Amino acid sequence: MYDQIKSPSQSSSQHNPPSQILLSPLVPMSSDTQNPPNPNEEEEEEQQPDAANNNDNNNAGSISKKAAKKEAAKQQKLHSKAAAAAASLSSATSPDAPDPLAAHYGDVPLEELQSKAVTGRQWTEVGSLTEELRDRTVLVRGRVQTVRAVSKKMAFLIVREKGLTVQCVLSVCPDVVSLGLVKFATGLSRESYVDVEGTVSVPDSPIIGASQQVEIQVRKVYCISKAVPSLPINIEDAARSEVEIDKALLAGEQLVRVNQDTRLNFRVLDLRTRSNQGIFRIQCQVENVSY
Repeated sequence: MYDQIKSPSQSSSQHNPPSQILLSPLVPMSSDTQNPPNPNEEEEEEQQPDAANNNDNNNAGSISKKAAKKEAAKQQKLHSKAAAAAASLSSATSPDAPDPLAAHYGDVPLEELQSKAVTGRQWTEVGSLTEELRDRTVLVRGRVQTVRAVSKKMAFLIVREKGLTVQCVLSVCPDVVSLGLVKFATGLSRESYVDVEGTVSVPDSPIIGASQQVEIQVRKVYCISKAVPSLPINIEDAARSEVEIDKALLAGEQLVRVNQDTRLNFRVLDLRTRSNQGIFRIQCQVENVSY
């Protein structure tokens, strides 16, 4: 009985033997443990890159807006210049703005072409235009062979009569030659029949595109009979000889060749070439000598 009664110390030792009691080792506390992270600081750190990105986006947006405004101002300036140029051109050529020199050019009505009265005007033949007529006012009538517009204020006409040609110069001059006159002259179609009045001048360099070595400083142009805008053959093409065409082919240049059937179909135009004019002149002179 005595053996069965145990002391409290014995009983406790049986339940918790000393060998089984484990002591947990001392774990050193880390800095994180000592100073736990502040959630507000983490949010601020996360917001800092977002703020930097926002600043970059704002800067890029401001730059793009400035570039867009600059481009818009540039385009508006160009549009205003174009509008001003168009307005000036329309005002210069507008029918609402009357030309004080409108009587110096235009189409001659059919009624005025009829011989109702003696006008006293004298026409000068193109072949008679020489240096002796310098600074004299002449009136010539012929066909427009070529029209060459240099600008809105300057143009050249080549007028042909009896196979001979003369160069006519149109240049805008206040109270003498208007923009309307230059525009009317450049709108003439080839082979139109015109009256040209102007002053004879002698250029410093030789004239290559005309037979006469003088120019006419045009003051008035009147269209007697207007030709169709597109002719079946050009007089320049019909006037080329076979030798000229062959030389051009050897040089690698392609020229228009007017065949015989085309010449016969449009004989009225083919007879205006200088070669055909010369043939009929010689034939006429031979007949005059024979009789």
